[in-house]
Amino acid sequence: MIVLFIDTSTDNLSIAVFKNDILLSNVNILSNEHSKNTLNQIEKVLDENNIKPKDVNKIMIINGPGSFTGLRIGVTIAKIYAWACNIKVIPISTLKAYALSYDNNDYYVSLLDARRNCFYAGIFDKYYNNIMSDKYIKKEELLDKIKDFSNMLIISDTNLEDYKISKNKLDVNRIYSYYKDEAGISAHLLNPVYLKKTEAEEKIGDIHD
Repeated sequence: MIVLFIDTSTDNLSIAVFKNDILLSNVNILSNEHSKNTLNQIEKVLDENNIKPKDVNKIMIINGPGSFTGLRIGVTIAKIYAWACNIKVIPISTLKAYALSYDNNDYYVSLLDARRNCFYAGIFDKYYNNIMSDKYIKKEELLDKIKDFSNMLIISDTNLEDYKISKNKLDVNRIYSYYKDEAGISAHLLNPVYLKKTEAEEKIGDIHD
């Protein structure tokens, strides 16, 4: 079983390939050209491991929330690849992926800065089950939800009041182990998860309101 992992949700591009549960390659680079670099890095990790594109059996794709442009590029590449090779894709929440990259806590609060005192947030228990599904949330509401948690880890790309923050990271081995037995979905069902409208869509909405 060969599994390709793709993450374009931020300006950090992550590509990995697994074969029979063993990580063969893991590339992490800063990228402001995901449309070009993602395809190049996929080709690179496959070539380095003598894997032909049609040999891939499944694709794991981080499908949001995150950068609107980055998500659109990554999801589009995964959809086309999976459709062309007639394989399934496993969509993975960005926020859950960050939570899965840590352990030994009772609660995981996974955050991405959405600006304007708001966050993309997901809250998980020690088994990584959702306590609060991924949502776009105001800081005050988030603080109220987590105020009584103990042995809590906050994973974020920005500060949150006086709480200690652990930086967002991806442990691809832990993420792979969690999702490896998932059947996956058809490429046609894969979509990016934005959680909120783009600024352009919001402005259009304001005009029509």
